[in-house]
Amino acid sequence: MKINHLLKQGLLDTYLYNLNLTLDKKTLDKFSGIKYVLMQGSQLRAKNLSMKLSQKILNINGTFFEPINLIETSKFYAYRTGNILSVSHGMGNTSIITLLHNLTQVLYFAGNSDLEYIRIGTSGGIGVEPGSVVLTDTAYMPNLIAGYKVSALGKDIIYPTVMDKVLNQKILQAQHQSTSFKLLVGNSIAADDFYLGQARFDGAIKPRYTIESRNSYFEKIKVLNILNFEMESTGLASFCNRAQIPATMIASIIINRLNGDQVTISTETLNKYSDHSQEVAINYVLCNQHNLNK
Repeated sequence: MKINHLLKQGLLDTYLYNLNLTLDKKTLDKFSGIKYVLMQGSQLRAKNLSMKLSQKILNINGTFFEPINLIETSKFYAYRTGNILSVSHGMGNTSIITLLHNLTQVLYFAGNSDLEYIRIGTSGGIGVEPGSVVLTDTAYMPNLIAGYKVSALGKDIIYPTVMDKVLNQKILQAQHQSTSFKLLVGNSIAADDFYLGQARFDGAIKPRYTIESRNSYFEKIKVLNILNFEMESTGLASFCNRAQIPATMIASIIINRLNGDQVTISTETLNKYSDHSQEVAINYVLCNQHNLNK
C-alpha cells in the first residue's frame, strides 16, 4: 500500500470528518486484521452481505444476529465479519472516492498492509443479458477514454483505470462450475449520472443526442469490449492504482440497454440478479478462507 507521506509523518489531523471517526486505539482495534474490503452502494446491501458472510463463515443464524455498524455517520456504513469488511459507498465516483480516502487511512493506521478492494453492484448491460455478471478489466469514462480525470489547481490529470488482473483471475478460479448465470470479463463505463451520462432518453431533461447518434456510440462501445454502464469503476480503479491496492469490480446486469432505457423487472427479480454479484464475491473470499484453514 502506498499512502500520503504527510499521513505517515503525523502532520495531518487524526479526525476523519466523513466517517466521524477519530484515529485512536479504540477505533483502530476495530479495523485491524482486515484483508478484504467489499463495497456496495447501499447500507442495506452492505448489511445483507455481512449477514450472509457471518452465516457461511461463522455459522451464525441470521434470525438472531444483527451486524454492528462500525461507522457513526449516515454517509457510510461498515460491517465486519472476520477479516472481511462490508462497506456502503453511496452513489457515483465522488462518493466512493470520499470513502476510499477516509477508509484507506483508517485501515493503514490499523496496521493493514495486504488489502484487496472489490466493488459489488448492479449495472446496465450493453448487449449483455440481465442476470449475467461482469468482472471489469478496464474502466472507461463516457468519452471512451480509459482513465479517470481529476481536476486540481486548475489542471486536469488523467489517471489509469486498469483493474488488477491477478485479482480478477483469482476470482474466476474460485467460482463453481454449477453457477446458474454467466460470468463475463470485459470493460465498463463509469458514467457521471444515471441518465444522460448513460445515453438514456427517459430523464427529466431532453438530451441533445438522437437515436441515431446513440446507436453509433453503442457500436463504438462494443468494439472496445465495453459490457456495461455503472457509476464508480473509474474512481475505484484510479484510486487503487495510485494507492497500490489490488482492486476490481463485480457487477450484475439488470437490463440490456440495447433493448431499452427503463429497468422494468420486478423487485424479486432485481434482488435475485443483485445477489449474483454478491455470490461471485462470496465464492472468492470463502475459497481463500478455506485455503487458509488447510
